[in-house]
Amino acid sequence: MQHKENKKAELIFRLLAHELKAEREKQKKSLRILAYEFDIQKSLISRLENGINEPKLISIWTLCEALNIKPSELLKRVEDNLPDEFSLIEK
Repeated sequence: MQHKENKKAELIFRLLAHELKAEREKQKKSLRILAYEFDIQKSLISRLENGINEPKLISIWTLCEALNIKPSELLKRVEDNLPDEFSLIEK
Protein backbone atom coordinates (compact mmCIF):
# COMPACT_ATOMS: atom_id res chain seq x y z
CA MET A 1 0.00 0.00 0.00
CA GLN A 2 2.92 2.34 0.68
CA HIS A 3 3.98 2.24 -2.99
CA LYS A 4 0.53 3.24 -4.23
CA GLU A 5 0.42 6.16 -1.77
CA ASN A 6 3.83 7.32 -2.99
CA LYS A 7 2.60 7.39 -6.59
CA LYS A 8 -0.41 9.44 -5.54
CA ALA A 9 1.78 11.84 -3.57
CA GLU A 10 4.08 12.19 -6.59
CA LEU A 11 1.08 13.23 -8.69
CA ILE A 12 0.27 15.98 -6.20
CA PHE A 13 3.89 17.17 -6.20
CA ARG A 14 4.03 17.20 -10.03
CA LEU A 15 0.83 19.23 -10.24
CA LEU A 16 2.09 21.62 -7.57
CA ALA A 17 5.37 22.04 -9.43
CA HIS A 18 3.51 22.71 -12.68
CA GLU A 19 1.24 25.33 -11.09
CA LEU A 20 4.13 27.16 -9.41
CA LYS A 21 6.13 27.33 -12.62
CA ALA A 22 3.09 28.34 -14.68
CA GLU A 23 2.32 31.19 -12.26
CA ARG A 24 5.91 32.45 -12.30
CA GLU A 25 6.01 32.35 -16.09
CA LYS A 26 2.61 34.05 -16.31
CA GLN A 27 4.08 36.88 -14.28
CA LYS A 28 7.11 36.91 -16.61
CA LYS A 29 9.59 36.50 -13.76
CA SER A 30 12.77 34.52 -14.13
CA LEU A 31 13.99 32.23 -11.38
CA ARG A 32 16.90 34.58 -10.80
CA ILE A 33 14.76 37.72 -10.50
CA LEU A 34 12.20 36.08 -8.22
CA ALA A 35 14.95 34.71 -5.99
CA TYR A 36 16.72 38.07 -5.85
CA GLU A 37 13.60 40.19 -5.24
CA PHE A 38 12.39 38.09 -2.33
CA ASP A 39 15.66 36.67 -0.96
CA ILE A 40 14.65 33.09 -1.76
CA GLN A 41 17.26 30.57 -2.82
CA LYS A 42 17.10 30.07 -6.57
CA SER A 43 17.79 26.37 -6.04
CA LEU A 44 14.75 26.10 -3.76
CA ILE A 45 12.47 27.61 -6.39
CA SER A 46 13.96 25.33 -9.03
CA ARG A 47 13.52 22.21 -6.87
CA LEU A 48 9.89 23.14 -6.13
CA GLU A 49 9.13 23.83 -9.80
CA ASN A 50 10.70 20.57 -10.87
CA GLY A 51 9.05 18.48 -8.18
CA ILE A 52 12.43 17.20 -7.02
CA ASN A 53 11.85 17.37 -3.29
CA GLU A 54 8.76 16.95 -1.18
CA PRO A 55 7.89 20.58 -0.54
CA LYS A 56 7.61 21.99 2.95
CA LEU A 57 4.55 24.03 3.71
CA ILE A 58 6.66 27.03 4.68
CA SER A 59 8.48 26.90 1.31
CA ILE A 60 5.20 26.80 -0.60
CA TRP A 61 3.79 29.62 1.51
CA THR A 62 6.88 31.79 0.96
CA LEU A 63 6.84 31.27 -2.78
CA CYS A 64 3.11 32.01 -2.94
CA GLU A 65 3.70 35.30 -1.13
CA ALA A 66 6.48 36.14 -3.57
CA LEU A 67 4.12 35.40 -6.46
CA ASN A 68 1.33 37.34 -4.76
CA ILE A 69 -1.11 34.43 -4.67
CA LYS A 70 -2.76 32.77 -1.71
CA PRO A 71 -1.51 29.30 -0.81
CA SER A 72 -5.15 28.20 -0.79
CA GLU A 73 -5.48 29.36 -4.41
CA LEU A 74 -2.45 27.32 -5.42
CA LEU A 75 -3.77 24.24 -3.65
CA LYS A 76 -7.18 24.72 -5.25
CA ARG A 77 -5.53 24.72 -8.69
CA VAL A 78 -3.77 21.48 -7.82
CA GLU A 79 -6.97 19.97 -6.48
CA ASP A 80 -8.88 20.97 -9.63
CA ASN A 81 -6.37 19.06 -11.76
CA LEU A 82 -6.51 15.82 -9.80
CA PRO A 83 -8.56 12.95 -11.21
CA ASP A 84 -12.15 12.65 -10.03
CA GLU A 85 -12.51 10.69 -6.80
CA PHE A 86 -8.77 11.15 -6.04
CA SER A 87 -7.84 10.16 -2.51
CA LEU A 88 -4.61 9.39 -0.71
CA ILE A 89 -6.57 7.12 1.60
CA GLU A 90 -7.69 3.72 0.39
CA LYS A 91 -11.38 3.25 1.14
